[in-house]
Amino acid sequence: FTLRPEPVDVAAHLREVVASFEERARRAGVRLAVEVDDVGIIEIDPDRLAQIVGNLLENALRYTPEAGSVRLSVRAEDGSLVVAVADSGPGIDPEDLPRVFDRFYVAQTYRGVRPEGSGLGLSIVQRLVTAMGGTIAVTSNDRGTTFTVTFG
Repeated sequence: FTLRPEPVDVAAHLREVVASFEERARRAGVRLAVEVDDVGIIEIDPDRLAQIVGNLLENALRYTPEAGSVRLSVRAEDGSLVVAVADSGPGIDPEDLPRVFDRFYVAQTYRGVRPEGSGLGLSIVQRLVTAMGGTIAVTSNDRGTTFTVTFG
């Protein structure tokens, strides 16, 4: 991946990214919430950050049922930038969690329900996050899934 870091107002940038998903969320009947702290100007690749967050939002909206919610939160924590996307979907089965970042892996639960997924998105997200010096973690239960990306 090619990275082009530059000074970015992360809060403003990610608010714009979320805005591009508002219509889709409205059509799906999903509440899209944003909790973005002013984390200041950070040296980061804005296009790749948008790609990471966009992919996570896309997945969250895909698997969240009508009347559910998707939340993007951005905060500074212990000198790091923490970006999380949480949904109120059905969650990921515990046996699938270790493989969610594998290329072409689609959880068994979703194969019939959501055939449009190729299993590449989360693999790409993980590779981008790692290339940018960050980490990504996932937690899930029957009340939803949260992907947390940490830089710094």
